[in-house]
Amino acid sequence: VLYPLHGTIVIRAKSGFTSKALKTSPKYALSRQNASEFGRVSATCKAIRVALQLYLPKKNNLAVVNSLTKKMRQLLVYDAESVRGERTLAKAMTTELAQKELKGYHFNPDAVVTLSYQMDDEQLQLVTSGLCFPDGATSVCFTVLSFAFDFDTKEYRMVSSAPSFFSAATLPDSLVLAVPSLEGYSGTLFTILVVSFYSVLDGGYVPLEDDRSNMVVILGCWC
Repeated sequence: VLYPLHGTIVIRAKSGFTSKALKTSPKYALSRQNASEFGRVSATCKAIRVALQLYLPKKNNLAVVNSLTKKMRQLLVYDAESVRGERTLAKAMTTELAQKELKGYHFNPDAVVTLSYQMDDEQLQLVTSGLCFPDGATSVCFTVLSFAFDFDTKEYRMVSSAPSFFSAATLPDSLVLAVPSLEGYSGTLFTILVVSFYSVLDGGYVPLEDDRSNMVVILGCWC
């Protein structure tokens, strides 16, 4: 193969790469393993995003997609039962280490804000003093989700608390929010906090056109 590079003609031998070699050659075994796991993880991440689409930001959605896929691929190491190429999130998520890794995960990498909180099965006590209002926002809404996701079947169940709205002037330094109860679920249970910002127009709450400031964060994760 001949091609110009910085005014010089470069000669390079053909690599011999073919699609058949990718499928069968021992040389590309690691590539096949990575592709197999990446495909399964990507499908799972899409199912999670579809389930949470009402709450995830629409602006810069590619950042949300890439961040979740990267995080979930990192969790595969906790599947110690399977060989590389056959590891699954379903097995990884049965471990406390993987569950701990997801605690504090922000679905929206554009809105990573650390908020102090305490939580039990029934309520969430949240410190809001570290929350900043983006330009154009006059109100904020807090919603707590109980989200059960089966990593084997990709089926899910979800219930949400009643949304709690506050203006910038009336937002207290700490809140107590109800954690909705979800019974009879299978798979992994997540407690997720959604913080979204609004402006007030004609007495109603209008979501910001640029929703990159909205937070969607995992506060708890259990099997």
